Amino acid sequence: HLFQMYPTTTTALFLLSLPLFLTLANAGWLSSLLNPTETTPPSSNIQTPPNKNSNTAFLKWFTDNGGYVNPAITLAVFEMYGRGLAVKENNAVSHLEVLFSAPSNLILTKAKIMSSYGEDAAAQIAAEVVNDDYAIALELCVQCALGEMSTWGPYLDVLPSHVSNLETFSSAELALLESPSLEKLGKQMQERTARQYSKVEGLIRKMAEVTAEKIGMPKTEIKDSCLAFESFRHYTSIVGSRAMVISGEKHLTPLADMPNYEPKNDGRTMANGQDFMKYHVLGDDGSMTVKSDRDFGSGQQVFEDYGDNPNSLYLEAHGFVPFSNPFDCADVPNPPIANDDVLSVMKKLKIVEGPQNYCPPACVKSDGVIEANTRSYAYYAVAALAKFPTKLKYCAVNMEDPAYAGSACIRWGGNKVAVAELVVEAAQEATKNFETGIAEDEKLAKTFEGNEALAVMYRLSKKRILFDVASSVAASPGEKKVKALSDDPTPLVEKVEKFNAFIESLNFPVNYLTAYVAGAEQRVGTKANRNIVAGEPYITVPNVAVMSSDTAETDSDLVNDLIGRGKSMNDDFHTLLFFTMYERFVSKRKSKWWPYLTLLPTLEDYQEYHPNFFSDSKLEGLLGSPLREKILANQGKIKRQFNGVSGDVAVLEAFGKAWTEENYTWAMTVLDSRSIWWSGKRHLVPLLDLINCQQGPEGSTVHATNLDSSGDNAVTLAPWSFKEGEQVFENYGQPNHIYFLFHGFVLESNMHDCSLVTASIGPNDVGAADMDELKRRMQEGGFNSYSAEFCVSEDNVEEETKKFMNFMSIKNGVAKAGVEVGVEHIEAQLRKYPEGVVEPLADDVGFDEKCMRSIVEGEKNMLRLVLSELERGGGAGEL
Repeated sequence: HLFQMYPTTTTALFLLSLPLFLTLANAGWLSSLLNPTETTPPSSNIQTPPNKNSNTAFLKWFTDNGGYVNPAITLAVFEMYGRGLAVKENNAVSHLEVLFSAPSNLILTKAKIMSSYGEDAAAQIAAEVVNDDYAIALELCVQCALGEMSTWGPYLDVLPSHVSNLETFSSAELALLESPSLEKLGKQMQERTARQYSKVEGLIRKMAEVTAEKIGMPKTEIKDSCLAFESFRHYTSIVGSRAMVISGEKHLTPLADMPNYEPKNDGRTMANGQDFMKYHVLGDDGSMTVKSDRDFGSGQQVFEDYGDNPNSLYLEAHGFVPFSNPFDCADVPNPPIANDDVLSVMKKLKIVEGPQNYCPPACVKSDGVIEANTRSYAYYAVAALAKFPTKLKYCAVNMEDPAYAGSACIRWGGNKVAVAELVVEAAQEATKNFETGIAEDEKLAKTFEGNEALAVMYRLSKKRILFDVASSVAASPGEKKVKALSDDPTPLVEKVEKFNAFIESLNFPVNYLTAYVAGAEQRVGTKANRNIVAGEPYITVPNVAVMSSDTAETDSDLVNDLIGRGKSMNDDFHTLLFFTMYERFVSKRKSKWWPYLTLLPTLEDYQEYHPNFFSDSKLEGLLGSPLREKILANQGKIKRQFNGVSGDVAVLEAFGKAWTEENYTWAMTVLDSRSIWWSGKRHLVPLLDLINCQQGPEGSTVHATNLDSSGDNAVTLAPWSFKEGEQVFENYGQPNHIYFLFHGFVLESNMHDCSLVTASIGPNDVGAADMDELKRRMQEGGFNSYSAEFCVSEDNVEEETKKFMNFMSIKNGVAKAGVEVGVEHIEAQLRKYPEGVVEPLADDVGFDEKCMRSIVEGEKNMLRLVLSELERGGGAGEL
C-alpha cells in the first residue's frame, strides 16, 4: 500500500474528486471550476529529509496558537514515507475520532492576506494576482524572507523542500509521460507561473518591507533569495499541492496536510469526494476539524484516503504516483462512428460537438468500467446501438423527447454489456500503439531517478489498466445483487410465530387478525381469527405501539439528536427513517421492535420484485411507458438523497458502519411501501401493514385508518366482511402504476386503475413565449406543473381527454387546439412503445414481467381509447 516516489517520498494530499475531464484543465481549475458551495480538500508532499526536532517545534507552535491535537497522535518519521501522523504507543484512534482542529488564525487565505496589508498592496494583489495559489505563495515568500522573525517559521520548517509536480518537469521528462494532455499542461503551468512572477516581483518586495517594518526588522535583513523566482515557484507548488478549496476559496491549513495516503479499499463508488468531506469539517468560526477515516492501533501510522481521484491528478499537482489507487483510470480512444444514424443521435443529444465530432476520451478503470452518467459513457452506449438496429430505431423515435431520450438511447436494456465489449475493443486498439511494454517500463523505472522515474511510473500505471482491460472478456454484469440481511437466519414460519407473540404483548384494544405465511408473491399476510363484519373496527392500535416520528426514541444519544433535529425541521420522513434504520441495523435483537423488523422483506426479497432494485435490462418490459421514467427517476432520487444525507457528519457518527447505501435504500423502500397515514404523518404499524391488497366486492370501502376520539388509538374499519380463518385484504385505492412503483405488484382486477398519458411544455413551445401569460393560463386550467399527467380509464376518458386538450391548447399558445394536435401527440406516445407483435408470455415468466406487461398493454389500450375520443370530436380544448 505504499506509493512510488522518486527520488523523494510523499505525504498527504486531499482533493475533492471532480469529473475526469476537469483534472487536466488550465491553471486555476480548482478554484474556478468548483461550485462556490462545494468544498475541496488539501494536498501535500513531504519535506526531504524530515527533521524530528522540527516536528516537536511545529506541534508546539500549532497548539500555542490555539490548535488542538488529539493526545493519542503525534508527528513521526516513517521509512518510505517520511513525515506523517502516528498513533502513540499504548494508544488507539477510532473511526471518526477527532485527530486535530486548526483555528481560523492558523489558516491562510487570499482575503486574509489582503486585509493584513495596506490598501495599496491589497489593491495590487487583487488586480495582479490571478488566483489564490499565487496570493498565498506571495505570503509564504514573505514569511520565508523574514527568517527567524517570522511567526510562521515552525510551519515553514516542516514544509516540503521540493514538490515534484508537473511544473518541475523538463520537456524531455514531460515527453516520458506519453500523455500529450499532461505534457501540454506541464508547459502551461511553467509559463503561467513565470508570467505571474513578472507581474508581482515588485509587489513581493513591497509586502516584505511592509511586514518587516511592522515587526521592527531592518529591511537590510530581508532574505532576498526568498523573494526570487525560484522561491515563488516553489511556494506556488506548495500551495497547489497542500491548500484546500472551501466555498470557492483556497485555504492553506497547517497539519491538515500531514497524513500520508493509503486507500481504504472499502468498495465505495465515485461520489465527487463526498467520502473525504465526511472527515473534514469547517466550523462556523472558520476552524477546520479533521477526523480519522478508519481505526488505527498503537504505533500505527495514521493514513488518509484522499478521495476519488485518478493518478493524473496526483502527479499533476502533488508529484507522486500511488502504487494502489482504486479510482485510477486510463484514457481509451473513442471508437470511430461509421453509422450515420448513430452519429445523428450523438449530435442530437450533444454527445459530440464541432466539425470533428469531438467527445473527450473515456477514462476506464482496470475492471473495464466507465463512470455512468458521464458524456463518455453516453458516447459508448450510443455507439453500441450500431449493433442493435431495432434498439437504434427505438432511440431515433424517442430522442426528440427529453423525458425519454436518456432511457431510449443510453440506458437501454443490455447497454452495460455492449459498452463493456466496446471498451475491451478500444483498449486492445490502444495497446497496439505503445512503443514500450510493461516489462520494459518496469526496468526503466528502476534505472531512472527523480522526475524521469515518476514519468515512467505514471505511464506504467496507465498501461497496466489498459492491458488488464484489453485481456479481459466483457461479461454480462447481470442483475445487481445486493446483500441479504442474513443476520437473522430464522425460518419465516418461526419469525411469524414470534411476531404474533410480540403483537399479543402490545395489548391492542381490538385485534381480529393473526399473521401467517401466505406464500407465493404475498409472502406474509393476515387471516381473521374470528368473523369480521364490514364497517366494524377490526384492529385498533395504540399510538405507542407504532413506529413513527412521535414514538422515535433509541438508546443512542447521537441518533436521538438526529431525530430531534428532524422533528424541529418537520422532516417526518427522515426522522422515521433514522429510527427504523437504527433499530434494524444497529440495535437489532436488542430492539423492542425486532420481532416486527426482522419479519419485513430483506434487501434480497425486494430485489426480486421491487422496482427500486431493477436494472436497465429488467426494465425493458416497460419500454415506452412513462412508468419506466418514473422508476428510473425514483432510483436516482434515492441515490441523491443518500449522498446528500451522507454529507452530514452527525449521521455518520450516529450510525457508523451501518450507514450504507444498501441499508438506506432498504429503509426508503420500507417507508414508501408500508407507511400508513393519519394526522398528516406516516407510521409503520406492526400487523396492520401485513394486510395484502385486493379489489373488494361491490359496496366495499377503501382502506382508511384514523385516530379515535381520545387520540390515543388508530382505528381501522373492516372494508368488507371476512369469515374466521379467511385471509383479510384491504383495497389501497390506487391505480396499478402506483402499486408497481412503490409496492412492486399490480391487481388483475382494480376499479381504481387508470393509465398515464403525459404531455409537457418546453421553452421552445409557442405557449412558453410569454411566461406571464403561460402562468395565468396554467393557473386557470388547474395545472401546477409544466409536465402534466392524465390518468385515463374507460370511466373518465371523456373528462381526461378534455383536460389533455386544454393543456395542449396552452402548450401551443392557442385558445382551442385542433383535434389533429391531440391526435399527433397521442400517436407519438404510442410510437414510443417497441414495434412488432407482442408475443404471449411464457408460463415460467416472472411475476415482475407479468406486472410490466399488464401495465404496458393497459397504457396502449387507453391511448387508443383517447384517440377514439378525439376522432369522434370529444375533448375539444376550451381555454
